[in-house]
Amino acid sequence: MKKHILAVAALWLCCIVLSGTVNAAGEWTKVKDSKGIKCYERSVPGTDLKEFIGVTTIDAGMEVIGEVLRDVERFPEWITDCASAKIEKKYDRNTFVIYMILNPILIQPRDIVLKNETVYDYENGNARVSFSCTDEVKIPVERKRTRVKVMSGLYKMEYLGRNKTKFIYKLKVDPAGDIPKKIAFSAMKNYPFDTLKKLNKMITDSKYAAAAKGSEDEREINTRAVNENIVRKIFSNNMIRVVKDRALLTEIIAADSENIKSIAASGGSYGAVEKAARDAYFKYIDKIVGDKKTVEKLKGNKKMIAEITDLVTTSCEANNDTIDGIVARYIR
Repeated sequence: MKKHILAVAALWLCCIVLSGTVNAAGEWTKVKDSKGIKCYERSVPGTDLKEFIGVTTIDAGMEVIGEVLRDVERFPEWITDCASAKIEKKYDRNTFVIYMILNPILIQPRDIVLKNETVYDYENGNARVSFSCTDEVKIPVERKRTRVKVMSGLYKMEYLGRNKTKFIYKLKVDPAGDIPKKIAFSAMKNYPFDTLKKLNKMITDSKYAAAAKGSEDEREINTRAVNENIVRKIFSNNMIRVVKDRALLTEIIAADSENIKSIAASGGSYGAVEKAARDAYFKYIDKIVGDKKTVEKLKGNKKMIAEITDLVTTSCEANNDTIDGIVARYIR
């Protein structure tokens, strides 16, 4: 059995070396784009580590997803390689220390002690769950188990509509032990995709929507979903990050009171948000293209519209594409 594992590991390492897919330090490379999930990796400058990020959209409100993230004992059902998880120390509902046991393929089981800290920024329509290794809770390392001592990352939720959330998963970790990092990282680059795919399934469990009903998070979000000033701010922040001329699009959105009123009146309906986004972007395209006939033709291009919608709902720090770039490709 040991010989078989070593042979597989050696073959795996050879494939990595021969593939020549090492990206420049600090530059994100897309490694997966499937089932509405985009995943990227990059080398971490000054280290021999890699960082991974995945992004998707989830058909649920932030408060519902938050309940999944607090249900630590069910982490093994969606976090890749997690065999068990439990809260060892709880400061409040959004801050706690977790002990996790990991069972990755081919290598010795790992364990890790992580501190989760969640901050909700309702005014700007997002929430950030940061996690990193901690020694606040002392847990002995068991025989035949390797302790992971370097891990940090985040889960980030961004409000797209009352029941539509962009979800970003970012991870940086030293796998520890004597396994070559190239082997470990070639497997780990699939972690964000596998984790986000299973998270999308977890969110369909009705217990989480029930738990979120009447919660502080739900009340805070509902209050802002009908406030026109906050709706405009969140909508504008989400829209301008994918254009080159942010001042121009900000001006367009500031002048569009009808769509902002519609979003607020609907309580944050994603349908209302989507219509407002389409109207704003075509006004923006009209300004940057200039030619009316070309713009009218672009308005009927369903493929381009789908590409722009996808960019808006799955943009993250790893993707530097813009609506300007997409439009340029369609008018060449």
